[in-house]
Order: sequence, then structure tokens, then C-alpha cells
Amino acid sequence: MSETDEKQYQLAQDFKNQGRTEEALSAFLRVIDARRDAPESHLEAGYIYLRTMKDPIRAIYHFERYLQFKPQSPQASQVRQLIETAQKEFARQLPAQPYEGDLERIDLMELVKTLKQENDSLKRDLVAAEKRVSQLENVLGQARRVPRPQTEAPAVVRREQPVRTDGGTATPDPEDVPRTYTVQSGDTLSTISRRFYGTPSRWIDIFQANRDRLSSENALRVGQEIRIP
Repeated sequence: MSETDEKQYQLAQDFKNQGRTEEALSAFLRVIDARRDAPESHLEAGYIYLRTMKDPIRAIYHFERYLQFKPQSPQASQVRQLIETAQKEFARQLPAQPYEGDLERIDLMELVKTLKQENDSLKRDLVAAEKRVSQLENVLGQARRVPRPQTEAPAVVRREQPVRTDGGTATPDPEDVPRTYTVQSGDTLSTISRRFYGTPSRWIDIFQANRDRLSSENALRVGQEIRIP
């Protein structure tokens, strides 16, 4: 849809023809906000700001936006003259002192216009930043609502039993271990441990089970009966 076919643009022209200038301006500005290119609405808004609102700074802004969209239009020369008129109007509104001439006033007007453009740019950046913050807050809220996966319990590592040279395991079934043993010649707690458990390291268990019978680990006597835990 072309700009001039926009409902708001046609409504603005109706308001303008009826002399309802402020309502016309609001409608033209709505067209500008809704479209990426709205040169005719910029031109009309510039006219209203310059002639009715007596706001040359805003008028210059809209006239320049028109020229950005239509630099070669038949009206471009007239719009440039309107910009000069607005500059002079702004200079006329400034007090004569402490400025010595119109040139200094126009320089000040250029500064004010630049500051206004920078302010508009900062406003756009702020809106974009606020939108980005809102998006991030939504993402964070969704992430908080997602249930965390259950932490898996660490796998239990089972040690393989050492294999004896005769093919059996180092630790025999407790049911196969006799409860008592009669010490024979040449026995030590280590050899008895190896005999029943397949490893000499269990001698300390045998010694602890027989503390009431053995004063030390070397106090075995031939024929003595000891417990096998």
C-alpha cells in the first residue's frame, strides 16, 4: 500500500482540511511510526511544525527526512528553501544578546539540531536495549522452569578377586574355611593364612582371633589349636 493510501494519511488530510491541525499532525506522525518510508507525511508534519506550531527545529528534522527519501523530487528545491526559512525563524526566536550576529545564532541552531538527533538516537537504542533485556528475562524464566536431569549415581567398581595358581580364587567360600586348626611343624600365621585364604595377608585376622591364646604373632606351638575366623 502506498503512503497516500494509508487510512491514517487520508484521515490526516481530512483533519488538515477541517483546520484541525493538531489532530492532523498526530495522524501524520502515526503514519511515520508505522512505515519505514513516509516522505509525504514528513513533509506535511514539517509544514505544520513550521507554520502552526512555530517549532522550527522539528520542522527542519521532518524536511530533511523528506529530502532523504526524495532528494530528486520536484519539490526538493522548495523543501530546501523551507529549511532555510526554518533556520532563520529559529535564529529570530533567539535573543540578540549575547550573540553578535545571525551567523552565531545559526551555528547554535545547528548544535541544538545535532543534539536533538543524538537524543532521538539514544531513545531508539534504549528501546532496543529494553526489548533485548525483556527477551533475556523470558529465556531465563523458561530455563528455570525446565526440570534438571537426575544425577546418575556413580557406578560401583567391583574388584576382581585375584586368581590362585591352582585356578581357584584367593578368598575361598567362608563355608569351606574350618573354624579351628591344629598347628603343625613349620607353620606360621602367614602360611596358615595362605592355606585357608589364598593370601598371606590375612595372618593379622587369625592373630586377632587368637589374642587370648597367642602372646605374639610368632608364639605358635606345634599341636596348638587356633581359631580360623
